[in-house]
Amino acid sequence: MSRIQLPRQLYPWLPGHYRDLYHWLNFTEPTWGYTIYRTTYTPQSHTAFPRIVDLTTAYIKDGFYKDYKSCLRYNPRADEFNRTPFDEIWAKYKPRVVEDASQFDGVSLEQVHAHFKAWVTKRDMLDRFPSYRMFIVIDEESFQTLQNAPLPEDLPRRLEDMQRHYVKFVEALEEDPELPFPGWMKCSLSGIFDTWLDMQEGSYLKETYSLRPRRTDVY
Repeated sequence: MSRIQLPRQLYPWLPGHYRDLYHWLNFTEPTWGYTIYRTTYTPQSHTAFPRIVDLTTAYIKDGFYKDYKSCLRYNPRADEFNRTPFDEIWAKYKPRVVEDASQFDGVSLEQVHAHFKAWVTKRDMLDRFPSYRMFIVIDEESFQTLQNAPLPEDLPRRLEDMQRHYVKFVEALEEDPELPFPGWMKCSLSGIFDTWLDMQEGSYLKETYSLRPRRTDVY
């Protein structure tokens, strides 16, 4: 039995996107998660930024386990499920945080895009996995929406409340984006994990951008 077949035989009932993620973690890289760039370095942000990183993690975890519960309810093989591989996957979530005031203070999204794409290209990972297809930017604008954001369990379920707190996603592949998609989008905290799932299933940020609710610029 080849080693590369082991995860599929251990958990053949895993939905495709989780099977691919589980396989990646076993045979390509030991962790998964977003790269998060910090581009605001005000005194106010120094204390709040670590909490904001933890907040994104809390919302991703919330979305991850909600999707697990949805699989239990709707997946045709749900009677075979157990929680073990999901807990194993979650234990390996680890965001890559990039913060350096001398290099990134106040820089544009285009400048961060160039830095990220150079890093991914050097690793020969461009477009090979969601971690290398897009990244998060916390700039001053998004920081102001996040510093007092509630935890997932305290977030009101009205759309306008969910969209009040957002990060910015940037697509790594976009060089000359065509309108209406500018190469990046605002994403609510509650939409961060959904966006990962979209990328895990082969979509690109442009497609997710087109799914934003009408009359709003936040996904």
